[in-house]
Amino acid sequence: MAKECAVCGKTKVMGNQISHSHRVSKRAFRPNLQPVRALINGAAKRLQVCTRCIRSGKVQKAL
Repeated sequence: MAKECAVCGKTKVMGNQISHSHRVSKRAFRPNLQPVRALINGAAKRLQVCTRCIRSGKVQKAL
């Protein structure tokens, strides 16, 4: 399963982890994905959706 939002396509972004002594190593900023049962073309389907899409109403949850 890919770490990607099924609605907006948000994926991980690479950056730096900086310690107190300012030593730098690579790290990943991953999206906050949640499993959601959503209505797709009238049928319920399980999707991995980021919380930004859930909160903004881009996903209609299936009951």
